[in-house]
Amino acid sequence: MRRALHLLTAALLLVTALAATVLVLPVLRGEPSRLVIVSGHSMDPTFHTGDLVLAWPVDDYRVGDVAPYQVPRGQPGEGGLVIHRIVGGDARTGFVMQGDNNPTPDVWTPRPEDIIGRQVLLGPRVGELLAWLRQPVVLAALLAGLVTATIVSSTGDRGAPDERTSAAAPPAFGSPTP
Repeated sequence: MRRALHLLTAALLLVTALAATVLVLPVLRGEPSRLVIVSGHSMDPTFHTGDLVLAWPVDDYRVGDVAPYQVPRGQPGEGGLVIHRIVGGDARTGFVMQGDNNPTPDVWTPRPEDIIGRQVLLGPRVGELLAWLRQPVVLAALLAGLVTATIVSSTGDRGAPDERTSAAAPPAFGSPTP
């Protein structure tokens, strides 16, 4: 049991470190998050509210790519985050974007510097879970559980007396008792 707890703790720490490296470092460098939680119905039936999309920057975006982007500077809604499909345009003049459930293209034409990346992974409803996990009381409870598991797994049975040395040997048969 103790070994399983050690392995679980190590696995959680490894996953946390990997997630931090892949997802948090870009944000610390001033880049937008590569994790996008879908909100709205413009990408139905491809994506639904609460889905989580991982986007990764690429050198060339093409028609058909699903790409979250920030609304370009100087345009209405500047800085807003949109996740739609590239339906036309190019890197030089800007891409024509459109939601799968929208009848017309977006009014914005983002360039590669506005695009966060191309969709590489979809986690259906995982965004709902992440939104729940980001609540302060939930984060505190998870942290307390992780700290408790780490303490319990590191102390183990260290303080328990050894049965062989803690009890005196019973008197031999026929020997006098004190």
